[in-house]
Amino acid sequence: MKNTKNTKDKKSRRKILLRNVFLVLFLILYIPSLVSWIYGNNVSTEFIREGEIESSINTNAYIVRDEIVITSPAEGKCIREKSEGERVSVNSRIATIVDNASLELLNELRNLDLKIIEAKRKESEKSNLFSRDLTKIEKMIDERLIDLVDCINKNNFSLISGIKDEVDELILKQATIIGGYGEKSSHIRSLEIERDALQSQVMKNTVDIISKHTGTVSYVVDGYENMLTEDVIEKLTVKDLENIKVRERQKNHDDLTVYLNEPLIKIIKGIDYHIVFPLDKDEAANFNTGDKVEVRINDIDKIVDGTISYISEGMDGKCIVSVNVDRNLKETASLRNINIDLIKERHSGFIVPLESLVNINEKNKTAEIIIVRANRARFVPVVIKGRDEKFAVIENVEGETSTGWKVQRYVPYVLNPKNIEEGQMIEQ
Repeated sequence: MKNTKNTKDKKSRRKILLRNVFLVLFLILYIPSLVSWIYGNNVSTEFIREGEIESSINTNAYIVRDEIVITSPAEGKCIREKSEGERVSVNSRIATIVDNASLELLNELRNLDLKIIEAKRKESEKSNLFSRDLTKIEKMIDERLIDLVDCINKNNFSLISGIKDEVDELILKQATIIGGYGEKSSHIRSLEIERDALQSQVMKNTVDIISKHTGTVSYVVDGYENMLTEDVIEKLTVKDLENIKVRERQKNHDDLTVYLNEPLIKIIKGIDYHIVFPLDKDEAANFNTGDKVEVRINDIDKIVDGTISYISEGMDGKCIVSVNVDRNLKETASLRNINIDLIKERHSGFIVPLESLVNINEKNKTAEIIIVRANRARFVPVVIKGRDEKFAVIENVEGETSTGWKVQRYVPYVLNPKNIEEGQMIEQ
């Protein structure tokens, strides 16, 4: 009896042992699969992409330059010889003032020029020669004549002379191909004599505007040229900037009528200028004189490098800040008040949501991101180059980029890394 009882006990213990072994094996094999099923199928992934984030302050600003204003020496119409924002040297002719009587003569003169050009064309066509070059030149002459008529209709006299010279040159090429005109016709000679006489009359009643300085031309004179100068920047107050009303003082740029001793043109000396703006005192505390900054001028959609040249003491919770820049003078020559973004930081590279990073070390600016390869999760260390409220720009940690396990474009990563473990299966 005793032996039988011992045998039954042994069998019972063996069954319990086997059951426990099966239970342990089941837990080892099934639980990870269960976790993967619960979490893995609910993991959101995205592909790593490149992008840019910046930290900036938007504000209205004003341009301060070294400007010389030229007043009109006569009354009449201004014929602009230089374009807005064009550089000129000393003794350059910038514009010509024509009185109203001469303006009518000038229109007659341009019409005579057209008649002479047309007469020369007809003279050159008498040969009846045809070639590909002649056809091409004929087409170019037609196009430039259309431009010439358009300029005359719009009183855009500054372009007429250049177009006329181009047409004359094209007609000369045409004549060369067909063997020249021979002697000028009496009709052309009479037209040219009439033109020369008319031109002499016009010249008696015109006044040239000659530049006495090297600089950049602008026809936009707003009345602040002698008020907003470099030497007053440190005397400006927030109220002074608020009181600048450019549009109320500015003449219509397209109005060519000028009056005696009225402001006509300005020459901007040098190549640099100042962008001056008010800034909250707390924001201004983040900057120092001499700091290199970037400024986006939204009016021209350009980013320029600059140096902070002045920060005032606080006044009513604000400071006056001046940034010295030396780029895009041509594009800003006609501007006084502008809208800018003062860029504190700008970073480009691999951009991901902040919530996708784990184990963030604020001191060392490092973190980990979970990338996915072959449906497996892998924690990869990264450096945080820059961040804002929602996103971070990251890069690989030097020496931690073993093959296949590094941050690169279009590699999938986990958006919601909570409860994710190393090596976990991730369904994509």
